[in-house]
Amino acid sequence: MKRFIIILSLILGISAVSMAQPRAAGIRIGATGLDASYQHSLNWNTFVQGDMGLDFGSGTDAGAGFRMAATYNMVWARPAWTDMGTWALYAGPGVSLGYVGDKVTYKNELTKINTRDHGFMFALAAQAGIEYNFDFPLQLAADIRPYIGLHVGQKAGFYGRGLLGLIPTLSARYRF
Repeated sequence: MKRFIIILSLILGISAVSMAQPRAAGIRIGATGLDASYQHSLNWNTFVQGDMGLDFGSGTDAGAGFRMAATYNMVWARPAWTDMGTWALYAGPGVSLGYVGDKVTYKNELTKINTRDHGFMFALAAQAGIEYNFDFPLQLAADIRPYIGLHVGQKAGFYGRGLLGLIPTLSARYRF
């Protein structure tokens, strides 16, 4: 009986601590793709963000693919620009991996060949953004997240589409 009470207390304690941390789930859309997004606050000034979704490709240069990213973000400032809601400026490092299409250029004896190549991508990421939390459970954010990494398919090389992450993306999340 004593063991049962200890185990039940641990389960309830862990559940209470995990439920006390603010979280947010929603979508993130930008030039590089459409992602399902999840944020989990670690404390008042740090949170982790995980995104998983479709990589659009870039028209005729590459085809669509799948990508996951995780970032560890630190809140640098919470400006009081409005009386209602809260603002946050954040930035942090991360990683990304996926199966994506990319444009590959290589030389074949005398000619230069441009082709589409699907393969695995691994990249380091850096994210910087601004978010607004309404007084009701809605969060809007705008951020940039460039990727610097490798694309390995028929040919290995630099993941050229990663710099499209410098184009801002928009996010809408439900806070709970």
